Amino acid sequence: MLGKLIKHEFKHSARYVTAIYACTGAVLLVMLFALLVKITWLSVAASMILYFAGILVVVMTLVSVIKNFYDTLYTNQGYLSFTLPVKCSSLLASKVIVSFVWIILSVIALAVIYFIVYQNALAQTDGEIGTILDMLKDSGVLDMLPSGAAIAKLLVLIVVLLLLAILTFVGFVYFSVTLANTRLLQKHPKIFGFLIFFGSYAAANSIGAKLTYSLPMSFSVTGDGLKFAFASMESSESIFSFGIGGTIFMALVAVAMLFATGWIMEHKVNIK
Repeated sequence: MLGKLIKHEFKHSARYVTAIYACTGAVLLVMLFALLVKITWLSVAASMILYFAGILVVVMTLVSVIKNFYDTLYTNQGYLSFTLPVKCSSLLASKVIVSFVWIILSVIALAVIYFIVYQNALAQTDGEIGTILDMLKDSGVLDMLPSGAAIAKLLVLIVVLLLLAILTFVGFVYFSVTLANTRLLQKHPKIFGFLIFFGSYAAANSIGAKLTYSLPMSFSVTGDGLKFAFASMESSESIFSFGIGGTIFMALVAVAMLFATGWIMEHKVNIK
């Protein structure tokens, strides 16, 4: 049943995000056309629009995730959703999984768009950016950076931290929207949802920031690679050091919020 819910959720939520990708794709085609016919000003203009479109893809995807969750559960559509012969936990899980996928795709799209913009910049400057990088390499500046193996491990870690950040966002948003649709708060669900989200996120983030610096769990990037140590970020001797205690704390809070969301959906939500 979860598989059917996920399939239906993808079909329903796709309408919120396909328009975003279609518009971005159109701008990309304009830029490629300008490159082929060598219209410099059009290519530069398209690159600038594409640069901001990449950010817009992520932002609009996040907005679409929130809107889809609210519309399908806490508007008139909620009657249909909550009368389905499935548990609320399965209903919530399908929405979490689909939202996770859409957000990841938006981040990938952002990375691809920026790579294309960078390549276009190289073409427009006749390789001047590449020349600058070669000069930095010859001067030895780039030798001060971590090794390729260390950077590869760092990228893997960044991906993991990004996934935890997405989980945190989804957990806080879904909890806030659901709590705002209980009997005491449902007269103004959007206002209360907004207040609950930013209030809870600010409080948890404040604690997380302190744990990031003080909790003895950190990674350091050195010439030898990426190293984990049971030491606080403050005590690290590497300038490329960052703590992960705060990120883990935020993710755990988000998971707890998702469990709380499922319980509220099952026992306390008042459908309009």
